[in-house]
Amino acid sequence: MKLKYFVLALSLTAFQAFACVASENIDLYFAQNSAQLPNSEIVRLAHWVADQKVTYERHQSEEATALSGHADSTERDASATARARMLLGEQLLVNMGFTKAPIHTSTRVYNKGDVENGRRIEISFEPQCPNKCCNAPTRDATKR
Repeated sequence: MKLKYFVLALSLTAFQAFACVASENIDLYFAQNSAQLPNSEIVRLAHWVADQKVTYERHQSEEATALSGHADSTERDASATARARMLLGEQLLVNMGFTKAPIHTSTRVYNKGDVENGRRIEISFEPQCPNKCCNAPTRDATKR
């Protein structure tokens, strides 16, 4: 009897673990002490941007894009490096025409060993409905 309740409880909590996340994310990685993005990462970003433009081309609503520049504490002038990476990411998004949503920026310096690779920028595009988690029609931001 206890096993039956355990399985039932487990199945109910497992559903929450598979909740949909609507954001579209990409991480781009840098060499140690560098704010220059390798060409292969720029190509990855270009493909990601193209995918978002196609997927959400009909959206008229207010989306949001979060961009954060990261460095690890072992890098030279880690705070400045994180900021330079963030600014490069912002410049690339603008140059690639990914300006549908305001870009909210931040920086972070990780302590050694906190994460596997803190030398990166993270980009998260937060589309409104419809998206991969929501089928409701998009809200027109021009009709307020």
